[in-house]
Amino acid sequence: MPNSTLYKQFGRITFLLSCLLVAGLSGAALRLLQAHAENRRAWMAVGYCLILLGVFWIRSLERRLADAGLPRWTFWPYFLIVFTGCLAAHGLKVATSPETLALFLLLQLPAVLFESKSVTAKLSPEGVKLPVKPARPVTPLGTFEFAVFVLLIAGLWQVLHLLRGDVSGMAHARNWRYALDAGSWLLCVPWYFSVRGRLQALGWMRWTTILCVLVLVSCLLLFYFRVITFPQAIVLFIVLQIPAVLLRRELIPARFFPEDSDS
Repeated sequence: MPNSTLYKQFGRITFLLSCLLVAGLSGAALRLLQAHAENRRAWMAVGYCLILLGVFWIRSLERRLADAGLPRWTFWPYFLIVFTGCLAAHGLKVATSPETLALFLLLQLPAVLFESKSVTAKLSPEGVKLPVKPARPVTPLGTFEFAVFVLLIAGLWQVLHLLRGDVSGMAHARNWRYALDAGSWLLCVPWYFSVRGRLQALGWMRWTTILCVLVLVSCLLLFYFRVITFPQAIVLFIVLQIPAVLLRRELIPARFFPEDSDS
């Protein structure tokens, strides 16, 4: 029998990891801004990164509150408490940037501790507890949501690339570069699942690995052999996924869905 406790905790863990990702990448973006305070391009890159991270966090918070079975109206009070609290602490110089990010994580604890209602166990006729959901299905992604994920990942890769060049003169520069490279590769995981969710909505989930390999290999090879620069590779990464954004399920011939019910 599946472990009902694991299913019960999965939503909380996912939300906590999302918050840690948002806080960590926001800290990296602010560090880049401090190092290039006079650079207009750095301001634009950091602003772009923070906006996309904000969209990602808002979506994660909305799903966590829904998973906890709370009414939809509870999102706005919670959002305003976190947003105004962190903005006031940083704007009034009560807290530094790292302390503000720590406050942001602290304010997420209630949402992490909320009981998950969508996975509450129930009793079978024999009196044995059974999970309502025996497995966690793949959530299909709509056009707008997938486009936001693609732009988010692309923007974060660009920020991490700029940070990699910025740490060259710092102490332990090699360790910093290794950490940034590891962060770049870890971003492939949420991107993979976003592609998987989008193709699930189109009925093509079995092609997820093939699409991911084609996109990554095309961008990496052209960048490795100096055919294109890193910003151009990011643009190519986005362009190659435009068909997945624009394509609609109803535009795909029926012959492409012979085993759609199995996916």
